[in-house]
Amino acid sequence: MSIERVSLELPANTAPEEAEKKAIAQLRKHRIREWSALSLQTILTTDTPGISRYSFTYWVEDEALE
Repeated sequence: MSIERVSLELPANTAPEEAEKKAIAQLRKHRIREWSALSLQTILTTDTPGISRYSFTYWVEDEALE
C-alpha cells in the first residue's frame, strides 16, 4: 500500500463534505476504483481570489496504480 494525494482548486467556501465528493469523482475519473482513508489534509489559498486548494490523502494498493 502507498499513500497518495489528490488536490483540487474549488471555490473558497466549499464545504469539506462537498470537496470530498469532488475528490472521489476525481479519483474515479482517473480510474482509481479502490482506496481507503480519504482524508482532507489542507485548505490553502491560491493566487486567484475566491479559490482555494483542497488537498486530500488516501491509501491505495500499489497494483491499483499500474
